[in-house]
Amino acid sequence: MEYLGLALGHVVLIGNCRLMAANQRHQDESVKSMFPRIRRALVVDDAKPMRELIRIALGSFHCRDVIEVEDGTLAFGAANIVSLEDGDLTDGSTDIVFLDWMMPMLDGIACTKLIRSGGLDGFNADVPIVMVTARTEDECERTALDAGVTVFVRKPVSLRSLSAGIAEALTKTPQKVLA
Repeated sequence: MEYLGLALGHVVLIGNCRLMAANQRHQDESVKSMFPRIRRALVVDDAKPMRELIRIALGSFHCRDVIEVEDGTLAFGAANIVSLEDGDLTDGSTDIVFLDWMMPMLDGIACTKLIRSGGLDGFNADVPIVMVTARTEDECERTALDAGVTVFVRKPVSLRSLSAGIAEALTKTPQKVLA
C-alpha cells in the first residue's frame, strides 16, 4: 500500500507542476528570449515521474524533442536517434543532458565521464549536463562537478529549481549547486 501512496504522490506532483507551468507560461515569454532554444534534450533517470517533471520544465525553454531513457546504458543509443522537427530532420545532436546519479547499469557519474571523454556520436563533449540527484552530501557534489557535470540540482526538486538549473547550464556559467 505504501507504493500506491508513493505513486499517487507522484501523480499529484506532476499535476501540480503542469498547473504551475500553465500559470507561468505568459510570465516565461521574456525569460525564453534570454536563452537559446533547446532543440533536443536527453533525460536519463530511472524514475518516470522525474523524467516527466524535467520534460515539463524544458517546455519553458522551447524544447520540443525530449528523449527519455531509464538508465545510462540506453543514453548513448538514444542520443543518436534522428528525429523530424518542424519538417526537417535533426542531426541527432543533443543540446542538454539530464542525469540521475543513482541508476541501474550505468550511473550518472560514469555517463558524464563518457560524454566528457569525447568521441561519442550524438554528443558534443561540451554539452551542458545537469545532474538531478537525491545525493546531498558535499563530497558527492564535488565528485559530480569534478567528473564534468555543469550544474548539480538536489532532489527533491521543484519546477523553479529545475528551470534555474536549465538556465544556469545554458549560460555555461561557473558550476553551481542549486538546492
